[in-house]
Amino acid sequence: SYSQAKLELYGLFRSLRATRLWIVGAENLVVEVDALYIRGMINNPDIQPNAAINRWIAGILLFTFTLVHVPSERIAADSVSRRTPQPGELAENAEEIEDWID
Repeated sequence: SYSQAKLELYGLFRSLRATRLWIVGAENLVVEVDALYIRGMINNPDIQPNAAINRWIAGILLFTFTLVHVPSERIAADSVSRRTPQPGELAENAEEIEDWID
């Protein structure tokens, strides 16, 4: 029940978290996204509306990278990036997220 902007932010968070073993300490890491507003969400997090989103932003900020906007016409959407969560998947990851950020 999140907006598209928040789902894009969550997608970035999950991508970084899933590849953390390979990208921690990487120099000149470039992340290409088609949602330009993610940069604004990361630079100006809200304090009050949603604690989960603030945890996502905290997890994203653990990495050093350059965020580059690529128009959606140049990015081929695949089934993995558009996949819907499976039953029990979000509840399983909720504890992992908090442990990982701590």
